[in-house]
Amino acid sequence: MQNNLIRKRAGMLFAFLALMALMIVPAMAKTKPTVAIIKAEWCQACQKLEPTMMELMKEYSDKVEFVVLDVSSDDKVAESQAKAKKLGLGAFFEANKQKTSTVAVFVKGSKPQFMTMQNFDRAAYVKAFDDAIASAGK
Repeated sequence: MQNNLIRKRAGMLFAFLALMALMIVPAMAKTKPTVAIIKAEWCQACQKLEPTMMELMKEYSDKVEFVVLDVSSDDKVAESQAKAKKLGLGAFFEANKQKTSTVAVFVKGSKPQFMTMQNFDRAAYVKAFDDAIASAGK
Protein backbone atom coordinates (compact mmCIF):
# COMPACT_ATOMS: atom_id res chain seq x y z
CA MET A 1 0.00 0.00 0.00
CA GLN A 2 2.81 2.38 0.89
CA ASN A 3 4.58 1.53 -2.42
CA ASN A 4 1.40 2.51 -4.33
CA LEU A 5 1.32 5.84 -2.52
CA ILE A 6 5.00 6.47 -3.34
CA ARG A 7 4.40 5.60 -7.02
CA LYS A 8 1.36 7.86 -7.14
CA ARG A 9 3.29 10.79 -5.63
CA ALA A 10 6.22 10.14 -7.97
CA GLY A 11 3.80 10.17 -10.90
CA MET A 12 2.32 13.45 -9.72
CA LEU A 13 5.80 14.93 -9.32
CA PHE A 14 6.76 13.80 -12.82
CA ALA A 15 3.57 15.32 -14.26
CA PHE A 16 4.27 18.58 -12.43
CA LEU A 17 7.87 18.73 -13.72
CA ALA A 18 6.70 17.98 -17.26
CA LEU A 19 4.16 20.80 -17.03
CA MET A 20 6.82 23.19 -15.72
CA ALA A 21 9.11 22.26 -18.61
CA LEU A 22 6.32 23.06 -21.08
CA MET A 23 5.98 26.48 -19.48
CA ILE A 24 9.70 27.26 -19.21
CA VAL A 25 10.81 26.22 -22.71
CA PRO A 26 8.56 28.71 -24.56
CA ALA A 27 9.63 31.46 -22.16
CA MET A 28 13.27 30.69 -22.93
CA ALA A 29 12.52 30.73 -26.65
CA LYS A 30 11.26 34.30 -26.30
CA THR A 31 14.80 35.51 -25.65
CA LYS A 32 15.30 36.00 -29.38
CA PRO A 33 16.53 39.47 -30.33
CA THR A 34 13.96 41.95 -31.61
CA VAL A 35 14.56 44.06 -34.70
CA ALA A 36 12.37 47.17 -34.81
CA ILE A 37 11.96 48.91 -38.15
CA ILE A 38 10.39 52.37 -38.35
CA LYS A 39 8.98 52.93 -41.82
CA ALA A 40 6.49 54.96 -43.79
CA GLU A 41 4.98 54.38 -47.22
CA TRP A 42 6.05 57.86 -48.38
CA CYS A 43 9.67 57.45 -47.21
CA GLN A 44 12.07 56.97 -50.14
CA ALA A 45 14.83 55.60 -47.91
CA CYS A 46 12.36 53.05 -46.51
CA GLN A 47 11.45 51.96 -50.03
CA LYS A 48 15.13 51.55 -50.87
CA LEU A 49 15.73 49.55 -47.67
CA GLU A 50 12.67 47.31 -48.02
CA PRO A 51 14.10 44.65 -50.38
CA THR A 52 17.11 44.12 -48.10
CA MET A 53 14.93 43.92 -44.98
CA MET A 54 12.48 41.50 -46.64
CA GLU A 55 15.39 39.25 -47.60
CA LEU A 56 16.84 39.40 -44.08
CA MET A 57 13.43 38.77 -42.52
CA LYS A 58 13.21 35.51 -44.46
CA GLU A 59 16.80 34.55 -43.65
CA TYR A 60 16.55 35.30 -39.92
CA SER A 61 12.87 34.49 -39.27
CA ASP A 62 13.68 31.61 -36.90
CA LYS A 63 16.39 33.52 -34.98
CA VAL A 64 15.07 37.08 -34.67
CA GLU A 65 11.69 38.67 -33.99
CA PHE A 66 10.93 41.46 -36.46
CA VAL A 67 8.50 44.26 -35.70
CA VAL A 68 7.58 46.88 -38.29
CA LEU A 69 6.42 50.18 -36.82
CA ASP A 70 4.57 52.02 -39.57
CA VAL A 71 4.23 55.81 -39.27
CA SER A 72 2.59 56.44 -42.66
CA SER A 73 -0.57 57.96 -41.16
CA ASP A 74 -2.03 58.96 -37.80
CA ASP A 75 -3.90 55.65 -37.60
CA LYS A 76 -0.72 53.68 -38.36
CA VAL A 77 1.21 55.70 -35.77
CA ALA A 78 -1.42 54.85 -33.13
CA GLU A 79 -1.27 51.14 -34.05
CA SER A 80 2.54 51.15 -33.99
CA GLN A 81 2.61 53.01 -30.70
CA ALA A 82 0.39 50.37 -29.09
CA LYS A 83 2.50 47.57 -30.59
CA ALA A 84 5.75 49.17 -29.38
CA LYS A 85 4.34 49.70 -25.88
CA LYS A 86 3.20 46.06 -25.70
CA LEU A 87 6.72 44.93 -26.64
CA GLY A 88 8.42 47.23 -24.13
CA LEU A 89 9.64 49.54 -26.90
CA GLY A 90 7.35 52.49 -26.15
CA ALA A 91 10.14 54.90 -25.17
CA PHE A 92 12.18 53.91 -28.23
CA PHE A 93 9.18 54.50 -30.51
CA GLU A 94 8.36 57.87 -28.96
CA ALA A 95 11.96 59.04 -29.36
CA ASN A 96 12.32 57.80 -32.95
CA LYS A 97 8.89 57.79 -34.61
CA GLN A 98 9.84 60.71 -36.84
CA LYS A 99 13.06 59.02 -37.95
CA THR A 100 11.85 56.82 -40.78
CA SER A 101 14.16 54.09 -42.09
CA THR A 102 15.47 53.53 -38.56
CA VAL A 103 16.41 49.96 -37.72
CA ALA A 104 17.21 49.01 -34.13
CA VAL A 105 18.22 45.68 -32.61
CA PHE A 106 17.21 44.88 -29.03
CA VAL A 107 18.53 41.90 -27.08
CA LYS A 108 17.50 42.19 -23.46
CA GLY A 109 15.82 45.37 -22.35
CA SER A 110 14.64 48.52 -24.02
CA LYS A 111 18.04 49.95 -24.98
CA PRO A 112 19.10 49.08 -28.54
CA GLN A 113 22.30 47.11 -29.02
CA PHE A 114 22.48 48.45 -32.58
CA MET A 115 20.67 51.35 -34.23
CA THR A 116 21.03 52.95 -37.62
CA MET A 117 19.11 55.15 -40.02
CA GLN A 118 19.15 55.28 -43.83
CA ASN A 119 21.70 52.48 -43.86
CA PHE A 120 21.57 50.29 -46.97
CA ASP A 121 24.59 48.12 -46.13
CA ARG A 122 23.31 44.54 -45.89
CA ALA A 123 26.56 43.38 -44.27
CA ALA A 124 26.06 45.83 -41.38
CA TYR A 125 22.66 44.27 -40.64
CA VAL A 126 23.98 40.72 -40.90
CA LYS A 127 26.73 41.56 -38.41
CA ALA A 128 24.29 43.31 -36.05
CA PHE A 129 21.80 40.42 -36.20
CA ASP A 130 24.51 37.79 -35.69
CA ASP A 131 25.98 39.74 -32.77
CA ALA A 132 22.52 40.05 -31.19
CA ILE A 133 21.85 36.34 -31.60
CA ALA A 134 25.16 35.53 -29.94
CA SER A 135 24.41 37.98 -27.08
CA ALA A 136 20.91 36.56 -26.58
CA GLY A 137 22.37 33.08 -26.08
CA LYS A 138 24.53 34.21 -23.15
